[in-house]
Amino acid sequence: MEIIVDLRVLLKQPLTGVGLYTAGLLTALLKSDQHNFYKLFINGLTLPQREVLKSFQQFSNAKLCSFHYPNKFLNGSLAFLKRPHLDKLAGGSPRLSSSPRWRAGAAGGEAGGRIFWFPNLNFWSVTPACQAVVTVHDLSFERIKWAYSAKMRLWHELIGPKEKLRSAAKVIAVSESTKRDLMDIYRLPENKIEVIYPGIESQITNLSRAEPRDHKSQITKDDLPEKYILFLGTLEPRKNVEGVIRAFELLNRPDYHLVIAGVRGWLYRKIYQAARRSPLKARIRFIDYIEPEARAQLYQKAALLVWPSFYEGFGLPPLEAMADGCPVITSANSSLPETTRGAALLVNPYNIREIALAMKMVLTDNDLRQNLINKGYQVVQNYSWQKSAEKMLNIFNSLIKN
Repeated sequence: MEIIVDLRVLLKQPLTGVGLYTAGLLTALLKSDQHNFYKLFINGLTLPQREVLKSFQQFSNAKLCSFHYPNKFLNGSLAFLKRPHLDKLAGGSPRLSSSPRWRAGAAGGEAGGRIFWFPNLNFWSVTPACQAVVTVHDLSFERIKWAYSAKMRLWHELIGPKEKLRSAAKVIAVSESTKRDLMDIYRLPENKIEVIYPGIESQITNLSRAEPRDHKSQITKDDLPEKYILFLGTLEPRKNVEGVIRAFELLNRPDYHLVIAGVRGWLYRKIYQAARRSPLKARIRFIDYIEPEARAQLYQKAALLVWPSFYEGFGLPPLEAMADGCPVITSANSSLPETTRGAALLVNPYNIREIALAMKMVLTDNDLRQNLINKGYQVVQNYSWQKSAEKMLNIFNSLIKN
């Protein structure tokens, strides 16, 4: 049976949470599934951006379905006209070639499969014969609307997530916390939602990106101070980076720097303003986005990861840090207690003094620090892309049988 996968999220560079999830889980699916055939749907792919998908050309059980409609036009048509049906667009495209010059499919043809997997909320429409499976990473745009720009709020409103999810055959939640939100906010029936945790081990270090590469794939000793506290994540209000800066000021440890690593998100300018105005600005360093293959070095050298997000559907960096022996401070809210499973020091993200105190405790209490590290190594064993792929395949197969 054919399974169509929406890869539009992979065109947003560099890859962050949702993009890394999509690449990691799809790679595991293609490696393990020898019975189904995958069509990789993408739109707006330019010639240089074809390198983004290069790592998938090794798989004989997949083919690229690439189209070149203006994305704004396509999204508008899907939002207001419910056309075109994306499964019909994906019906007639050729197989992935091992040649560097990939061929792209042409529109038309019959529906190419019974299942269309959307790894994130996006604009889409499919025929009644096609079963949609949608992954929901979080409902932060519903829970904490203040953390989003007006443009992003409009984007979610136009997608119509409630309608989309109610029409889907299955909804994948990345945590029990997200599942509860789906049931509470959208009143989705429990039997429609399946929880599948993402993996954390790297399956995507060979995922090529469009050249030239503007982000760090390796870190030199000049990039990092000798002793530092780390924040890693997209620079946006939801991540509470301003709170991290204020807590670092209260900590007042002149022997430590604060390293903030992450791509700029919406409303990021306030974060830079907070750093410039800080009395400790000389000890606050921004190092932009770090490629997945270089993050281990960043975590291993850090004294701790401080990650007091206001809301998360899963939260990947705390688990990445645990895998590399870095103690973690994170929030006692949303999915974070669930996913870190007692291996992180939990704080109230709205209480700056509490965050600063937690940082002090990890820096000064060696027993606490080692306990967090040991528990972290145990917790991360619960998350793997292979496990995620097995559960996803069970869902695909159950839908095919029905």
